Amino acid sequence: MATQLNLRVRFLLIATLLFLAFAAPAWLAVRSLVDQVVEQWAVRYAEQQIRYDRTRVLLPILREIAVARLLAGSSPLIDFARDPNNAALEARAIADMESHRIGFSDQSYFVALLPTGRYYHNNHAGEFTGEQYRYTLDPRQAKDSWFYDQVAQARDLNLNVNRDESLGVTKLWINVLIRDGAKVLGLAGTGLDLTDFIDNVVEASTPGVTRFLIDHSGAIQLHRDQSLIDFSSISKSGEEHKTIDRMFSNPLDVAAVRAGMRDLLTSKEDVVTIPVQMNGTRYLIGLSRFENIDWYEVTMLDLGVLLPFSQYTIVLGVYALSMAVMLLLFSLAMNHYIIRPIRRLDHAMAGFENGDPVPSDLPDGGTGEIRRLMQRFAALAGVVTEARLDLESKVLRRTLELDRLTKVDVLTGILNRRGMTERMEAELVRTAREGGHFGILLIDVDWFKDINDKHGHLAGDRVLRTVADLIGQEIRPYDLASRWGGDEFLVLVSPADESTLNSLGTRLCTTVGVSKAALGDDGVPIRIGLSIGGHLSQPGEDLGAVLLNADQALYQAKREGRCTYRASHIRGK
Repeated sequence: MATQLNLRVRFLLIATLLFLAFAAPAWLAVRSLVDQVVEQWAVRYAEQQIRYDRTRVLLPILREIAVARLLAGSSPLIDFARDPNNAALEARAIADMESHRIGFSDQSYFVALLPTGRYYHNNHAGEFTGEQYRYTLDPRQAKDSWFYDQVAQARDLNLNVNRDESLGVTKLWINVLIRDGAKVLGLAGTGLDLTDFIDNVVEASTPGVTRFLIDHSGAIQLHRDQSLIDFSSISKSGEEHKTIDRMFSNPLDVAAVRAGMRDLLTSKEDVVTIPVQMNGTRYLIGLSRFENIDWYEVTMLDLGVLLPFSQYTIVLGVYALSMAVMLLLFSLAMNHYIIRPIRRLDHAMAGFENGDPVPSDLPDGGTGEIRRLMQRFAALAGVVTEARLDLESKVLRRTLELDRLTKVDVLTGILNRRGMTERMEAELVRTAREGGHFGILLIDVDWFKDINDKHGHLAGDRVLRTVADLIGQEIRPYDLASRWGGDEFLVLVSPADESTLNSLGTRLCTTVGVSKAALGDDGVPIRIGLSIGGHLSQPGEDLGAVLLNADQALYQAKREGRCTYRASHIRGK
């Protein structure tokens, strides 16, 4: 009896110790699992909420932008802006302004003319009918700097949160440039009442959710706490801005949010989620970009408010009780003979699925049928691993070869049109992000048809290889050359300025013109001439515009006698 009692005490003591030893990591594992569930739920919630909010937030602004663009592009207004002292044109323009006023949701508008500084305005009540000319803007006055700063920036569309001291109102202003071709004549637009827009569109009704909007520089434009708003962003620079960076104390969180903003510029994803810490509280930030206005929506989820861990206490209690019962009844036998070997086999299989090798001592584990199962799995895994490595090696070699063939011109050994197009698109993304310029030289071999007709196509191929070799000798190691098509070549010069681009274009014409490297079948050197058009990329240009400007320069070189270089008339700043 004493022996039985002693065994029982020992059994209970071991079971208790096992339970205590297992309970702590189990608690941490469950807590970690709950955290993962919370974060995964929050990510899905943030993504769905942001996609829903994109339409709700963006539609009112896009509607106002559309009407503002109609007003800025109206003929009566442009005619008056050209001749601002013509009373008849002024009356016609004011009538046109009034016709557009009812199209704005706020039924108010403003028009500011650059030549005279005159500012026209009427509100929803028609309070200033007959007196739409309200005052004259003065470039020397700080309160009017918003107008002259936007004109100087030459951005066709700007959204700016600002207080108009002359009118005594604070609004989200939608400003559209009035243009006569490339010439800026002024601004036209409207304003949305800041408080109403925040209450009706931006303000989040769900506890633990904070929603606000920032511009492309990170300056806060719309926030329920108006003390955080960066009013008059257009006229500020540097540290004057109230940016989203100020909301975080950890530089890593700032860097993560900024990286998310950059990712939305280049990736196909429309929502980016970022976990951050603010004042010791965990938040999940959701970012989405409004391409139409170059703003970002920021949704901050307080995970402690949305899914407090205390709600899982009952679940954890039941789990702990069940764990204790399981340990008392099954842990000793089941863990030794079945659970531990199967778990080990499962981990080995999961690791094998992820590419990890099978543990060398796996076949020696377990007993009976489980041991034989481990041995068979280890043998099968060895065969599969060997076959997989062989297949991956063959696929990699074949993929690399195919990729090279699709981007390299077989005749000349330099990039082909596809390969160069990818490089130029990457340069456009880089210069848009980092600034600077790159240049292209569009090259055409003069009288190439005559060379083929006179010397034959094999000699023509030698001419093309010679031109490619000479281009490769003249360009810098980090510049790129490609066969653009037929007898055309394209050189990507990056980084570049006008002097570098023009010098290279002129040098290529000279070098190829005096070369005697290409020989005809009779051994006599074939005379080669190049017509080259150069263009330096400009901010805002897409790939089509860059190629078009270089092509126009090339045609100018051909019209002026060939065997020469001409640069695009567009100049870098």
